[in-house]
Amino acid sequence: MIKKLNFLKLLPLVLLAMSLIACDPTHKDKCEWYLVPEPSQINLVPEGWVSLCARNFVINKQKCYLKSTIEFAKAVNGRTFRLSRLKIDETGPYPREVLKISACQAEEAEVERLAKEPKKEESE
Repeated sequence: MIKKLNFLKLLPLVLLAMSLIACDPTHKDKCEWYLVPEPSQINLVPEGWVSLCARNFVINKQKCYLKSTIEFAKAVNGRTFRLSRLKIDETGPYPREVLKISACQAEEAEVERLAKEPKKEESE
């Protein structure tokens, strides 16, 4: 009887530990990350490159040690990806070059949200 009571007292602690291990508190595996240009760090990259931040607007986290070519930045602009699938050059100097991202498929809610946003008109 005593052993059963001790186990019941520890059960909530065990469940809490299991839930913390199983979850993704930094959202690295969620399709919530964007590569966003960071103009304040443009002096850190050579000409023809752009300084980038990987930003998650849901949990307000960012990783701002990235760079890429302008063409790559334009191609991935506005596309969500999983931070866990971001491929960067691990050996180069900071900011590190983004080699590849695996863009997520847009969910219906995201497509609807983007459709409702007003279109930005380019000034001539």
